[in-house]
Amino acid sequence: MKEPIPLHDLPGEHAPKYRAASQGSSDEEGGRKPGLFRRAYRGARWLSAAPVDWFGAAHLRRGMSVIGYLASRMRAPSRRDQRFKIEPNGHFDLQATAFLHGLSVGELEARLSSRRRQTAFLAYAAFGLGCFFLLAWVRHALGAEMTASRLALAVYFLPFCAPFFLIAFYNALLNFQIRARRTVGWREYLWTEAGFLPR
Repeated sequence: MKEPIPLHDLPGEHAPKYRAASQGSSDEEGGRKPGLFRRAYRGARWLSAAPVDWFGAAHLRRGMSVIGYLASRMRAPSRRDQRFKIEPNGHFDLQATAFLHGLSVGELEARLSSRRRQTAFLAYAAFGLGCFFLLAWVRHALGAEMTASRLALAVYFLPFCAPFFLIAFYNALLNFQIRARRTVGWREYLWTEAGFLPR
């Protein structure tokens, strides 16, 4: 039975690399380990070579770029469909809108009615989810032991409920605008007497 050939005796391009790696540094020849200062210097040089890897600067830059992109998208004006025409007094121009969409006025009325039902459903669904999570938060906050960590966790979870109520209010406002057939601001919607609840 033949004995295996040692790797450093293999011919080819792998042998010099293996021999160079196996020989080690000049400090380790003869069984002598590098001193404390040399090891500390090598460690400091390794840390300073790529500080982003251990400091997390690359992750911070990526996170800041994402936040900047989202902030710019929020500040940008929303693109409204230019084919949906509004009269100078704020009322919907159904005839011009139907003409630009290639529909009859009756078909446009049917689509607006369908959109009104959709916004009503979304408003009630989002409001229900918001109330469910808020009640679950209240129940958990009252039943949990009052420690600093538990209190902080409860406070951190509370903003999670806010988007549901905002989505509900937004869809309720759209529902009211479709019912009124005109553009309405949120202040006017809050103080309206023409029916606050979506339907």
